[in-house]
Amino acid sequence: MLISISISAYALSSFALLIQSLLSIPYQWQLEAAIVVGQLIFQFPFIFRRKGTEIFEYYYNMLMVSLIGSILLLPIIVYNMYHSLSQQWNIIYFFGVVGILFIEHMRRVRILELPVYLCITWAAYRFIILFFIL
Repeated sequence: MLISISISAYALSSFALLIQSLLSIPYQWQLEAAIVVGQLIFQFPFIFRRKGTEIFEYYYNMLMVSLIGSILLLPIIVYNMYHSLSQQWNIIYFFGVVGILFIEHMRRVRILELPVYLCITWAAYRFIILFFIL
C-alpha cells in the first residue's frame, strides 16, 4: 500500500507541474500523499460496516486503481520532458485517464460485490479536492 501511495504521489505531483499555473496552491508529492490517505479516511464511513477483509480488499483495489492512473500519466509526463504540450492537451489527457479510472473503479466494486455508492463517494472526494486546488 505504501508503494502505491508513493508512486501515485510522485506521478500526480509531477503531472501537476505541467499545469501548475492553473492550480491555486503549490502542488508537491507530500500533498498528493495526504490526498490519497485522505481518500482512504473519507471512504471509511461508507464501508466500515463490512468485514475487515472486505475493507482491506476495497482499499487494496482503490490503491491499485490509483497506481494504474499513475502509470497512465507517465507517458505524458515523459513526453513533456522533451516536447512541451499545451496545458489544454495535458488536461484533456488527464481527464481521459480519470474516465478510465472511474470505469475501472466501478468494475472492481462490482467484482467485490460492494455497493455502487462507493464509486460516487470516490469521485465526490476527488471533486471536492479539485475544488480546493483549482
